Amino acid sequence: MDVLVLGAGGGLGRLVASELTLRGHRILTVDRRAARDASALAATGAQAIVNCAGASVALGFGHGWRGYRAVDTPIGLAAARAARRLDVRLVYVGVHHSPAFARSWYVDAHEQVARAMRDLDGVVVRPTGFFSAFASLIPLARRGMLVDIGHGRVRTNPVDEHDVAAIVAESIAGDGPREIACGGPEVMTRRAIFELVAAAAGNPGAKLRGMPVWLARTSSAALCAVHPRMGQFARFATLLAQHDMIAPALGTMTLARYFQAPRAADPVSLSA
Repeated sequence: MDVLVLGAGGGLGRLVASELTLRGHRILTVDRRAARDASALAATGAQAIVNCAGASVALGFGHGWRGYRAVDTPIGLAAARAARRLDVRLVYVGVHHSPAFARSWYVDAHEQVARAMRDLDGVVVRPTGFFSAFASLIPLARRGMLVDIGHGRVRTNPVDEHDVAAIVAESIAGDGPREIACGGPEVMTRRAIFELVAAAAGNPGAKLRGMPVWLARTSSAALCAVHPRMGQFARFATLLAQHDMIAPALGTMTLARYFQAPRAADPVSLSA
């Protein structure tokens, strides 16, 4: 099957393309400009579309400035229109969340796309946080600069991006569910996750500095005026520190094992 993978140059996209290739599919790609053009996407003649494209979640300068509604949503809507024209399945990587997150820019950008897929042969895969996002904190842990928001008792079950890629690839065919929430096999507190990060950095005694929620909320609002993308994700991160995010344990890799055999150290980019 010819599968158009949007975001094939990003961290998750590369893994998805690899998984699909192993299953005998042929991968089609387009450039960033074409990713926002439904006609260009339809012109590929793809027999299925996978959309794991969007703005980077890396918190730092040099990863793009525009917010998630300005990047993720237009790509997602173009993919939905192309899938409708071609009458093919569309698999979209969204985000698992509870109602408390619904009004954040980051989640809303994804949910606009999910709503546009309701009349399609579509599947929305909703992972929790990726392991690679926590791996990217290792350099900070080595310097004793780990900072978390809130009291650290909020729980989540982050998932290996390789497990998510396999779930996405499996969703191309079959009559499975239209919504797949997926997390890793272990539910942990944020404090426990940060302790694993410190241990992986070889600095298990690293002090974890806390940031009050009110300060994180105020800082993210101010950051939005300077750098929309960083501010919007900082707001999402502040919500993550206040509310549990737990999805069905579809992944099999544990975070400790992931750190013992490190993979990509950068946060998985969903860049187009």
